[in-house]
Amino acid sequence: MKKHAFLFAILLAAFLCAWAQDPPQLQPNTTLLAPPRVLITVATPNGGEQVLRGAQQTIQWTKMGDIGRPTVQIKKDGVVVRSYPAVTPAGPVAGKWSWTWNVPASLALGRDYKVRVVSENGRAADESNANFHVVASKIEVYMPRAGERYRRGSTMSIHFRCFNVTQNLKIYQINFANFPIAVNVPPDRGIVEWRTVGTSPDGMTIFPSGYIVVAAMDGTVLGMSHPYELYD
Repeated sequence: MKKHAFLFAILLAAFLCAWAQDPPQLQPNTTLLAPPRVLITVATPNGGEQVLRGAQQTIQWTKMGDIGRPTVQIKKDGVVVRSYPAVTPAGPVAGKWSWTWNVPASLALGRDYKVRVVSENGRAADESNANFHVVASKIEVYMPRAGERYRRGSTMSIHFRCFNVTQNLKIYQINFANFPIAVNVPPDRGIVEWRTVGTSPDGMTIFPSGYIVVAAMDGTVLGMSHPYELYD
């Protein structure tokens, strides 16, 4: 028995040596197929967003290849605190797939959250580039819109929404909080008219192009518009 094992070992060694010296050659018409490439890129939230706990938040991503039914993970300070396996995404819309996250009302507040999307087979994943914030209240400013242009001295309609904000508001152009457009605005008003666009209400201070800030009077909660342009 030992003799047979010894002979087998010698034959195996001889075969491997011969194969190394003269490996099998592929035929000229042979094609090697690489496995399909699979990629995921998280689009939203991708850093800086305010996510209201107890509300709904849309999570979006783009993909290359078939990722199956992915798992969505919520990470706080690098640790997974919520995991939602085998979600069914909607889309694509403008190349993005989406899933609606019902943010738990009990989720801890913090500025150190990221979302991670993992393919069904676990071989592809991506997470937010930077942290997003989980908040108890927030303000959204949705007018003026990005890139809108206003003639100095004309009128701008500032539109905003408040979520769980009970204080009155202060509205100003960024970097000019000392020259407010309006103060003590009720949080449910939703619209404020700036009738002297580009200047302070007394007309003494000239503002450059910028952003509108809507903030609680004590500054603890604020929202900011997209950038707009002023011209003379």
